[in-house]
Amino acid sequence: MTAGISRFGGEAADDAAEALSRDGVVALEGLWPAQRIDELALALRQSIPGAFDTRAPLPEDIWVVGTKRINGLVPIAGRMAGCIDLLQNPALLALLDKALGNNWVYESFGVISSFPGSTVQKLHSDSPHLFEDKTIAAMLPPFALTISIPLVDVDEVNGSTEFLPGTHRILQSPDSADGSVWNAVLRGNCMIWDFRVRHRGQPNNSAEPRPMFYATACRAFWQDSTNFVPDARKLVIGRDARARIAADRHRHFARARPMPGVVSAAQTFNRLVRWYAPRFHRALRRLARRPETAL
Repeated sequence: MTAGISRFGGEAADDAAEALSRDGVVALEGLWPAQRIDELALALRQSIPGAFDTRAPLPEDIWVVGTKRINGLVPIAGRMAGCIDLLQNPALLALLDKALGNNWVYESFGVISSFPGSTVQKLHSDSPHLFEDKTIAAMLPPFALTISIPLVDVDEVNGSTEFLPGTHRILQSPDSADGSVWNAVLRGNCMIWDFRVRHRGQPNNSAEPRPMFYATACRAFWQDSTNFVPDARKLVIGRDARARIAADRHRHFARARPMPGVVSAAQTFNRLVRWYAPRFHRALRRLARRPETAL
């Protein structure tokens, strides 16, 4: 494993997109002030302490993704509303536009935490090719990208992510890690990779957890049916965060669901009654439309 992932500043979207197409992974540097990342890390610790401590309450939707590793979905609301600004960084948006076209959407947002003592992951891709038995599958442009935003400085001690560059262009990807590369990633930088490229998390040999935000951006025709249970609330955005979305970028958040509340609960109840008790539902609707009678 050697250091060697291509790195780009925020103004180099064209070059970064070309490297992403070639290698399947790039690093963008200097996107956010380290202080801003620290503020969001504190907000996450207060909202979901289980992202930092295995003994604390965990996210509601959580998956074990290795020994002492968890993947949990994070609602962008309340203390976490500022995360919406991370997803609207101009340099990040420029790269996503180049790589996915103008009509891409965010599919999910969450945190992956690697705790002290975590072991190396198995090599994997975040999704198989679209057409696994067709040669053209390896030639296609990306349909989904992972955006990784570390909340602490990442190095070889607390466990960077290593990649096999170019494996998104191979139908039968190798199981060996020979030729893998990695980068140290400072707070304020991010990694972006093609869902098809082979990669794995390294062990966390430090005494502290290594949490990172992640987001999935994808073309509008695609949905992630591999990494989540069917009813997972993969992207939840509260009113406070939604109000911060730029007018020309609302389309990228089209799949966002609202925070659970009275209105959403009533809508869910209405759907359930309509699906499973249609006669009762029709009777309720007739009753609701009936004019009041004088006493």
